[in-house]
Amino acid sequence: MQKIKDQGSSVALWDTWNNTKFEKKVEKGKLTSEEVAKYNHEHLLGYEFCVLHSEKSHYPYCYVTIVPRNKYVGVHFIDNEGRNYLSYLFNEVKEDRTLFLEEVWFYQFIPGNSSEDQEYRMHFAFDQDGNYAARKYIDSKGKYEDYKGNQKLDFSGLYEKYPEFGQYEGIIQLERPVLNDIIF
Repeated sequence: MQKIKDQGSSVALWDTWNNTKFEKKVEKGKLTSEEVAKYNHEHLLGYEFCVLHSEKSHYPYCYVTIVPRNKYVGVHFIDNEGRNYLSYLFNEVKEDRTLFLEEVWFYQFIPGNSSEDQEYRMHFAFDQDGNYAARKYIDSKGKYEDYKGNQKLDFSGLYEKYPEFGQYEGIIQLERPVLNDIIF
């Protein structure tokens, strides 16, 4: 279970990623982490943030990591126990910065157990031609099983426009119809 970082810790991490020096300004109240994130977004530097269900939620809905240098956006969904149960990993695939959901990780935890002990985890890989493959890891037994799609699928719903700062509705969308048929 990951803890939400305070502003100073988050900015310190971003400073490490980006070779910037904003942490002290945030600690002194001269900048907020949101202002630093906006600067990072505008200058194609990495940052991350949480999306809350509501102010009353114990855990965020998801956290998002944006690393433009690597043409990467990761969205990590959190369950009611504070565990990352699903990750969407997008990569830029077009000149206009269009993103494509290339990988999904799904974690199945042991039923009735609030710990991070996994029953299994699944890794799905998608390509833009409609092909997919998956690997199910059963770590407790030290084995894995491979699966490959037997037909090409329409993955048009796996593309997303690169988000403007603060406009993340597209990338944090949990429901993606083609995935419902494959994963859930």
